Amino acid sequence: MSTVRSLVPDGALAAAILATREGGWSEAIRLWRDIFRTGLHDSLAAGCIAEAAWHLGNTGIFDHMIAHCPDKEALLAALSAHDRSDSVPHKDWALGDWSTRMSEQVRMFQNDHILGHLCPEHLSDQAIAGDRRVGTLERLKAPRAKVVQEIVTEHVATKDAQALGEYGKTLIDRAAPPDALHWVILGMARLGAGSGESEFDSLRHAFATYPLRDTDRQLADARLYRGLGYPYLARLILRRALETVRRAKDRAKIRRRLAKLAAVNDRWLDDRDILTAADFDSKTEARDALLALTEPLDTGAGEPLISAFDWLLDRVVLNADRYEPEDRLLMVGNTLGCGGMERILARSYRHFSDSGQFDHVDLALLDFAEGQASAFYAGEAGVTPEDVLVLSGDGSARMPCALLPGSWKIRAQKLCDHIVATKPGVIHAWNDLTGLLAAFAGLAAGCPKIIVHFHHAPGVPQSGRAEQISSYPEIYRRLRVRPEISTIFCAEAAARGYANWWRVDQDERFRVTYNGFDWDTPTQDKGAAKIALGIAPDAPVIGTVFRFSNVKQPLLWAEAAIAFARKRPEACFLMVGDGQLQDDVARRFDSAGMTDALIMPGRVENVADYLAAMDVFWLTSKTEGLPNVLIEAQFTHVPVIAFDVGGASETFLPGASGILVEPDNLAALAEETDALLSDSTRISKMAEAGHNNAVQSFSADAFYDRLSRAYSES
Repeated sequence: MSTVRSLVPDGALAAAILATREGGWSEAIRLWRDIFRTGLHDSLAAGCIAEAAWHLGNTGIFDHMIAHCPDKEALLAALSAHDRSDSVPHKDWALGDWSTRMSEQVRMFQNDHILGHLCPEHLSDQAIAGDRRVGTLERLKAPRAKVVQEIVTEHVATKDAQALGEYGKTLIDRAAPPDALHWVILGMARLGAGSGESEFDSLRHAFATYPLRDTDRQLADARLYRGLGYPYLARLILRRALETVRRAKDRAKIRRRLAKLAAVNDRWLDDRDILTAADFDSKTEARDALLALTEPLDTGAGEPLISAFDWLLDRVVLNADRYEPEDRLLMVGNTLGCGGMERILARSYRHFSDSGQFDHVDLALLDFAEGQASAFYAGEAGVTPEDVLVLSGDGSARMPCALLPGSWKIRAQKLCDHIVATKPGVIHAWNDLTGLLAAFAGLAAGCPKIIVHFHHAPGVPQSGRAEQISSYPEIYRRLRVRPEISTIFCAEAAARGYANWWRVDQDERFRVTYNGFDWDTPTQDKGAAKIALGIAPDAPVIGTVFRFSNVKQPLLWAEAAIAFARKRPEACFLMVGDGQLQDDVARRFDSAGMTDALIMPGRVENVADYLAAMDVFWLTSKTEGLPNVLIEAQFTHVPVIAFDVGGASETFLPGASGILVEPDNLAALAEETDALLSDSTRISKMAEAGHNNAVQSFSADAFYDRLSRAYSES
């Protein structure tokens, strides 16, 4: 059964609050992170993570988490009132016998902490009743866990929550043991059940009150929390058990559970002080190397990604020799899917493949499948599946790649093997994640030059990836001083954003190179373009091209359109692209009675034909690197109006070829658009200025020339 991340058990909240109350800041960060990933209690979790990071002096984690806290100002004021030097983290903080401290500490947190009002009111009143009695005969008749697992799996597959709930009741009546109830709890959580639902709470109560000896209770609790998606809490429970258990057989069982947690979560170093090779189910070179360490390895925050790079830079690269490079260029990207960065990658690969500057140009991608979305720009790149090294996550890895978390290890190993075999003189990676993969594999293989090219503004999502991404600044701070590593940024705003994120000075190593385009496509007549889409030639058309994702704020775009239609009921709205929010946008227009005013062609290849039909282009993004679509709109003689975020202002001439408005200011967006459409002379001048700006400032020849110089620099 897959891991459940849709539930926050009271015990997980209580443990995180205990760590916060008692100054176990490192443990608090990890406990709250497990909660943050669920998307439930995320404001509370973010604030508590930020508080712990502040006490530890970890500015990277603090900056990212404080942004997700609605009580940011109050929390900042509370923290600034204390002298951080007076805060002494409990390095040996342990969960211990948390049941005796839970209610009091939770109540104090609710009453005294600046974020206490975000804590569920019932939490401090939780108390587990004494162990119920289960007779020997009842134990013998109780259903076996394996049978229960099979039945639960069937109910989950059919999504029959009611049947599963009824089955859970029968198990309680039959005195089913925790290892059987475990599967029902996970199954119900998978189907959306949670605290406050009587059947679910009855199951958890039966699980918690079943009479078990202490060791078995701790093992059962740890297993359940791990299954519910709380691996760090499970680890603390097991560590506590190891401190109190004396029987060799029980200690061995606990160590095996800790070893399994270490392997599953790629936290090889967490319990190296107590684990032996015999504790692991299978042998790996990474495990054996770490267990054989006779001296400590300083791993900073102890995150798996940071630990892997620490090992690489401190143990491998120092003693490694660079290879004699061949005349080859290796480009490493995410996909060739529909996106601005992906299109630039596709065109750059084709250009340098045809230019003759290198004997051979290779392309490695994290995802690529012919005929699928990941190959949208395969034609522009001129590639077939045989031309692409797909860095899929299946296979095995060796040291040092085996130290990387999750599928990173396999992808890095495949890339490293390719680099060793082909010996490229330059590796050009496109964006953060691929940059780290390329840097790790390239340094491990001995590549003399690795370029990381950033095309977005920095940021950390609210997801499981947040833990890895929040490790990027610490890693890039170390990488950027390596002679093999250089960086390119798509815009000045992106360079500033990354310098702030990494907390370094923006020096000469923050090279900015604007994207370039092949301006060889003639622009279509606006009237003809409108007629081709079934729009009257004199109807004002407001348009956009983007992915229908949260960062582009398509629903906000829709609200602006609905508001603008009150000023100009004759307006049409053209939204090109696709994504998860596309249907939501269509429903919003429908609810406003504007279905006929909306044209949504989906993802298209001939974007220029749709741009040509627009009178004004809107971009309402939450953040941007260098939005290519604003440049392409200008080339097509379309004035642009965009939120002033990221590098948007660097793509056009504010006031001359477009207009900047304050982010999320829908009234300003509508007013500026109405004024522009009312002045035909001004809109014509803006259209011409935009076209000239695109041609002169964002040519492909200048872009490729700057890349070529970057490749050839020693």
